[in-house]
Amino acid sequence: MAIREKDLLQIWNAQRSQRITSQLAPTILLAAVLALTTTGKLNYKSPADLKAFAIGLVAAGGVFSVSGMLASIRDSRALARTMHEVDDISQLGLSVAKNSGNLIALGLFFILLSLFNFVVLCLFLFKK
Repeated sequence: MAIREKDLLQIWNAQRSQRITSQLAPTILLAAVLALTTTGKLNYKSPADLKAFAIGLVAAGGVFSVSGMLASIRDSRALARTMHEVDDISQLGLSVAKNSGNLIALGLFFILLSLFNFVVLCLFLFKK
């Protein structure tokens, strides 16, 4: 079976779109929690069950968000490696093929930012 660059680029664009779309729900969730904290509706004086619910909600959203992003990155890295097997590859194809390392950095950065946001929320809600 011959690998066609056009097919791989279509898959690449679909995966890129999935990475972006997968972040919409967690972004809305974080925006809601941020709105509640900035308006004072959710703070360190809030009832423990409300704080636990907010943290659980953010943690669950974060886990689903990170796992979806990492799965998409894994698939995109496989596609980038496959792009090297294409005969007569275009400049765009070469650019996609070189993206594998950037995707690893993106995944690590995404994990670090997600952990940072979670820790900051916990510290904010449970400060004395």
